Amino acid sequence: MGVSKLDVLYRRLLLTKLFIRGWGRPEDLKRLFEFRKIIGNRERCQNLVSSDYPVYIDKIEEQSDCKILDGHFVSPMAHYVPDIMPVESIIARFQFIVPKEWNSKYRPVCIHLAGTGDHHYWRRRTLMARPMIKEAGMASLLLENPYYILL
Repeated sequence: MGVSKLDVLYRRLLLTKLFIRGWGRPEDLKRLFEFRKIIGNRERCQNLVSSDYPVYIDKIEEQSDCKILDGHFVSPMAHYVPDIMPVESIIARFQFIVPKEWNSKYRPVCIHLAGTGDHHYWRRRTLMARPMIKEAGMASLLLENPYYILL
């Protein structure tokens, strides 16, 4: 696989070690841009994943103020754009932190995406999710970065 000129230019401008082997094959980038047109349409995007899409809970941990559920699901990208993701990234892992008791009929949830270098759930769980439960009764869904693979 040859390196594209765009990759070479980008690497010269960037000093970090991210994407050191490029952004992928040009054919894959074209497929992603085509799929972007689908998910860019709000009405179409809302129906891409069914409400009964399988999500698996692997472990439930009871805490004094909350429950912590560890789980996983197959990334819908694996179905819509096959062979685009590395095998290690097909299974999406998460931690769902919910209050023991909800304060109202509404059940707010904040989705936390990991920042660069955030290799596990600890920082987001401790510094953001737990305080949100205490202060606002808000649950948190912490998604694993697909390239860290926390097993």
